[in-house]
Amino acid sequence: MQELKIRSKEEADHHTCKTLLNCYLRECGGARALAVDHVDNRYRVDFPASHSEVFGQLAYYSAIGEHEYVNYFIGGEDVGYKDILSLIIRELCVIKPAASPDQKMRFMEKVSNSFHKLSLFIEEAEPLPVKDYISSEQSLIYGHPFHPFPKNREGLQDKEIYRYSPECRSFFQLGYVAVRHDFFLEDWISGGEVSWGEEIDREAKKQLGSRYQEYRILPMHPWQYQHVKTLKPIRQYQEKQALVFLGILGPQAFPTSSVRTVYLPEKKCNLKLPLNLQITNIKRNNTSIQMQRTLEASRYLIDSQCFSNESNTEVSYETGTMSCAFDEHLSELFTLAYRPVGFDPSSTFVVSSLVEKDPISRLPRLQHLVPVQRLKEWLYRYLDISLLPLMREANAKGIHFESHLQNSLVTLNEGMPEKFIMRDLEGVSVEREKAPVGTERADTLFYTKEEAKQRTCYYFLINHLGTLIHTVARVMEVQEENVWKIVDEVLGREGRRTGNTFIEEIRSVKTFLAKKNMVSCFFENGDTPQYVPVANLMNQKRGQ
Repeated sequence: MQELKIRSKEEADHHTCKTLLNCYLRECGGARALAVDHVDNRYRVDFPASHSEVFGQLAYYSAIGEHEYVNYFIGGEDVGYKDILSLIIRELCVIKPAASPDQKMRFMEKVSNSFHKLSLFIEEAEPLPVKDYISSEQSLIYGHPFHPFPKNREGLQDKEIYRYSPECRSFFQLGYVAVRHDFFLEDWISGGEVSWGEEIDREAKKQLGSRYQEYRILPMHPWQYQHVKTLKPIRQYQEKQALVFLGILGPQAFPTSSVRTVYLPEKKCNLKLPLNLQITNIKRNNTSIQMQRTLEASRYLIDSQCFSNESNTEVSYETGTMSCAFDEHLSELFTLAYRPVGFDPSSTFVVSSLVEKDPISRLPRLQHLVPVQRLKEWLYRYLDISLLPLMREANAKGIHFESHLQNSLVTLNEGMPEKFIMRDLEGVSVEREKAPVGTERADTLFYTKEEAKQRTCYYFLINHLGTLIHTVARVMEVQEENVWKIVDEVLGREGRRTGNTFIEEIRSVKTFLAKKNMVSCFFENGDTPQYVPVANLMNQKRGQ
């Protein structure tokens, strides 16, 4: 057991070094900071503010920036993530000399928190295959490859990590509260009042008695349920009998990759629950603006008949929201979004689970599902049901999704892609110029053409395809540029066939813009992130 703990910490340290270096190189260092000898795969990363360098050997050079490292040295000594973090902070302080000691300390604490949680998840990992929807949701051990602290969970103790983290394959019952009708808020685009099960109804009738018909039931994450009970303003609502805590009970819920969203197999739904904990870099409560934006997106996509001409591409819609009519900062502690699960959970996977390496075998999970000799065929099929429908909707209707790997699902049939599914519609953006005449053009959903297109370029092309192609290239033992050539071929054929102008723009642009996640986290300006240009590898490869 002690040996496993040591190995888990070593693996977590090595991986944290990798993400920190790759974030630094993308956001701060640029091409001049990295020197690579491609003959023996030796690398050197310069840190001019410290007059220092990190060097070692590469396991894989990544054109998109997801480099894989064998080792890390400073001055001839093997180093860990704290040493690299110290160098990076000095560089960030050159960008903004006025950075406060508190900012530096908070950043260091979050990176350390992420490292610690990652070591726990690696230690808990089992050699279990990703075989269905829920096992894929609970398999994301490492997280975002370009985030400085992808597994930060501030506010959770270790025992709570084991109890509530998807990476620990946890499941639990939800907490339920009864909310008096005059304090209950809901908004539905279809369906309506949800029955949470006989056990919850019996408990509500037992506690409420003759007042049962005056209340509606609201589910909560069990951590949040216990948390809100400690708040003085909430106790005041209890005293008014506006809120009654019914207990933790009912059907089992499985936390998904976002931690706060749960899957209830018995009810065939996802619930996007609020969680007053810092997951990565922000607390995950649900504001009224976020929920309004989510349902506006659902309504607009349905009215626009999004993907109606695509037999293998669809949207998993949020169809309702529920909350309490309290002060806004209290209401967001209760607000949830309801998303029915209409796909087949026995053969549908979160795409991000396929590109992560398995911590036991150290191989990408895609390699476990698809024979190497069929991987190119797999990719062609995947692009046909994901990339091309997204390009068509963007060009025809100006609709753009926050289509990163964690927001994307794929249904497989004998290992091959059969259906592509988009979810979590809060991030949908629509080009204002392409909205039908008479459409309510609220700022929450409609953007300029350039702003909306940027969403597809970053979230799908850089974030989604960048990591997917990195994985495919590693499995096929080729350079990423060779796989991007396939993407360019698919887009070129579609562009010539349809005259899609968005495809023409994408193929011709020299760079895309990627978020500076590390810089935004350090300077605590995530609401107004900065961006950095990343080379369009399709354009580069075609130009050679």
